[in-house]
Amino acid sequence: MKLISWFIFGLMSFLFFSFPFNLNAFQVKIDEDTFANIQAQIRVFYLNKDEDKNHNYRYNYFEIYKYRLGIKGQLNNLVSFYTFIDANENNNYQAKLWEGGIQFNFCPEFIVKVGKIRVPFSRHNFVSRHNSPVMSSNGDYFLPNQFKEALKAVNPYAGGMKSSQPFKRTDVGMVIAGFLKDGLFKYYVGIFNEDRSNSNKVWSFNGGFKDITTLSPPEDKKNFEYDIRFEFTPTFWGFKSEKTVFDPSQRVNQTYLGKMDTMTFGIGYHREKHLEHINKSTYGISSLTREAYAVDFSFEKTFKQKYIIGAEAGYMYFDDTHLYETASGEYKKGDAYTWYGEAHIIYNQKIGFGIPGVGFRYEYVNVDGEYNNEKDLIYRRYGVCLSYYYAGRTNRIGIGFDYVDADDALEAYIKDNNWEESTFTWYVGIYAQF
Repeated sequence: MKLISWFIFGLMSFLFFSFPFNLNAFQVKIDEDTFANIQAQIRVFYLNKDEDKNHNYRYNYFEIYKYRLGIKGQLNNLVSFYTFIDANENNNYQAKLWEGGIQFNFCPEFIVKVGKIRVPFSRHNFVSRHNSPVMSSNGDYFLPNQFKEALKAVNPYAGGMKSSQPFKRTDVGMVIAGFLKDGLFKYYVGIFNEDRSNSNKVWSFNGGFKDITTLSPPEDKKNFEYDIRFEFTPTFWGFKSEKTVFDPSQRVNQTYLGKMDTMTFGIGYHREKHLEHINKSTYGISSLTREAYAVDFSFEKTFKQKYIIGAEAGYMYFDDTHLYETASGEYKKGDAYTWYGEAHIIYNQKIGFGIPGVGFRYEYVNVDGEYNNEKDLIYRRYGVCLSYYYAGRTNRIGIGFDYVDADDALEAYIKDNNWEESTFTWYVGIYAQF
């Protein structure tokens, strides 16, 4: 679809749907068991970034971040489906299949999903980030390029699927999931395409990720990636279990805007051999197999029928994601880990035609690597966002900031390349969806 067509479509959606209305998506219905819900979404930002004329002069501008057309429904009680067609600023608004899958609802304890779907590893992989109380939680969109240098071997907060991503939030494969004891327990077992590549697999002591030398070309898609996730909700305390298992798009929200009180504990495991035939005489090893572990927690509850308070925290550890060169010229296997926390409070009473809220987020990322006698590629990220929800949890206006600060080897590397080692971005975002 041409850019002008997307623009007209998005502008009409925004102008028409930026006021209070019934939030039911447009539905095509054949009978009680056969229907499709159709939604359209647009996200617009004004961004004001730290000035950096050495690398990027665009530091004060408006931008349409995303257009989305979504369809979700069922053929009958056994077969459900969904698809998202997106046009994003980072691919010049070329419409593409973002996600899509088919779900077989055999019984609550055994549901099968196939397609280009969310990988069941961490809670982050399931989160609908456009509903996050902090708008800058939206993946890499707000993260300046110099900090992305640390994420080339693995990005724990990966966004939509790209073939170049070594670790993917969305991938092509199959998931078996189950909802046990009325949601007290949930499980997900996934098998996905294995991605093998020698790109950005070794961090040089002189700085920067580089391609690794292999004795033969990587044998991409040779085998499979495996992911397992278990969740627990204390329903005996009155909390409702999130319905991720039954949702073909496999989503959770960081806020349900007072629709239900929820608490979820989750653990996840991931395994993927992502490279073999490495030149052992140079690097001392012949293959890399990434294993990863996730632990996370989420909570949201309404107090006194008007104060919605929520929090989320998580830890992810990735083993053997890359190699890194030491000061002695030797190579070691490198790991990466991150932890994050998020909290929000929403006043669930109308002021004008909407309800206000505020969200906070913190991320810490640590990747193995050495540079100029400094160890570890580290950055910390802070976000705050004031939101005004004018029609459900998706339609809102937000004003916030995102601050990122590098440390240790990453800070030294960034400074030597004439980047800013800390950045401050403030923004205004408007989301509209029907």
